[in-house]
Amino acid sequence: MKQRVLIALAALAIGLAPLGISAAADVPTSGSLPHGGNYVLYRDQTLPEAAIDVWFRAPGAGYDNGSPGIARIAATAAATSTLESGKSLYGIIRSSGGRLTINVYPDIIGISAIVPTTAGRRVIAAMSAAFFSPAIDDTALKTAQRDAAVLSVARRYSSDDLLHDALFAQIFTSGPNHYPPLPETVNEIRKISLADVKTYAKRAFRSANATMSLAGNVDPTWIEAVTAGAPGSADAPIKSTLANAPANTSITGNVAGIGIAWTGPPISDERAATALDFVADYLFRDETGKVAKSVAVESGNYVSGQFITLHDPGVMLVTIGGDKPAELKQIVLGAVSALSTPLDPKAFEAARAAFIYHLAVDTQNPIEQADNLGWYAAEGNASYAPSDPSSSYWQRANTLDPAYVASVVKQYLAHPVIIELTASPASKESAS
Repeated sequence: MKQRVLIALAALAIGLAPLGISAAADVPTSGSLPHGGNYVLYRDQTLPEAAIDVWFRAPGAGYDNGSPGIARIAATAAATSTLESGKSLYGIIRSSGGRLTINVYPDIIGISAIVPTTAGRRVIAAMSAAFFSPAIDDTALKTAQRDAAVLSVARRYSSDDLLHDALFAQIFTSGPNHYPPLPETVNEIRKISLADVKTYAKRAFRSANATMSLAGNVDPTWIEAVTAGAPGSADAPIKSTLANAPANTSITGNVAGIGIAWTGPPISDERAATALDFVADYLFRDETGKVAKSVAVESGNYVSGQFITLHDPGVMLVTIGGDKPAELKQIVLGAVSALSTPLDPKAFEAARAAFIYHLAVDTQNPIEQADNLGWYAAEGNASYAPSDPSSSYWQRANTLDPAYVASVVKQYLAHPVIIELTASPASKESAS
C-alpha cells in the first residue's frame, strides 16, 4: 500500500471538519493538464469538500543525492512564496478554511490540499502557479528552513522514522532510497542556498513531471484553471540500487526500538504486492492484526507494520517499541514465518474479507483518495490505485488464495534485515 505519512507540514497545517462518506462517486477520469502533465479525477458531488493534490517524481536528497532536505525545503518554499494575487498558496488555502500538507518521500513529493468545494477552482489555479512556475524568494526559503529544522529535530525522537531511514540505508546502497528525507543536523539545513532551491524546484516541479489528483466534489472544468506550465516529458520512476546482502546492524539515537525489513515485489507485480498488503493487514493492522492484538495488552509496547508499494522493489517494514523489544521481535519473525504455510481456507476467507473491508475503509474519503491516486501514479502504476474500486488492485485482492500468499511469503519474507536502535544521551541543538 501507499507508505504511511512520515513527514507532514508541521508549522503550516490547518484543521478542517471531518469529511463525509459516500458511495456516489463517479468512475475516475484522467487526461492531460493544459500546459503539460497529467491529472486523474474521482468525483463525488454529494460531498462539500474537494481534495486537490499534485505529485512529482523527484529525489528527496537532490539530483546528486547530496542535499538531504532540499525537496522538503523547495516544496515548502514554493507553497509559501507570494503569488501575483498577493497571497501564497498556503495563505489561499488557509483563508478558505482548508488544510495544506506536504509529504516528502525518497523518490516522490506530494502536495495535498483539502478545501471547501467553493474554493476548489481558485486553489487549483494557485497550486499550479506556485509549483509549475515557482518564484521562491529569501523570505520563503527561511520559512521553509525553519519548518524543516523543526521536523528534523522532532524526527530524532521518533523511533519509527529513525528505523525507517536506517533500514532503507541498509537495503539500498545508492539512489534516493538510501538517503533520509531530512538531514541529521540543523546546520545542514541552513547550508541549502536559495540558488540551490531554485535550481531544484525548476527541474523537479515542471508541470510535465506532475500528476494532479482530485477527489470529492470536484468539477472537471477546474482543470482549465491551470494556467502555468510547459509541455515536455515526465521523469521516469526513480530507481535505487539494492544491496546484494544487506546486513543486520545496530545504531544509537535519542530513543530505542527494533526495525525489521524485507524487500518485496515491484509495483508492476500487482498480485504479489497485493498479497504482501494482505500479510501486513492480517498481522499488523492496529487493533485487528494478529500480532498487533497480541501486544496490545502490553502497556507501552507496540508493533507497527506495512508493505510500502514502490516502483522497484517494494519494502515490508516493521518497527517495534517498548520495554520488551527482543520478545516482540521474535513474535514478529515467528508470525511472518508461519504464513509460509497456507492458512486454513476458512480462516483465510475471513482474513481476506477483513482485508477488503479495511481497504474500503482506508480509501473512503476524498483526501485519502486523491493521495492514493497520486502516489500510485507517481510510482508508475496509476491503474493499480486501490482508491478506485474498479482498479486492478481490487481484482488482484479477490484472486488471493492461501497457497499463493504462502508462496509470496516464502519468496520475499525469508531473509529479514534487522536494526537495533539503542537510546543514548541526546545532544543539544537549536532548531531556530
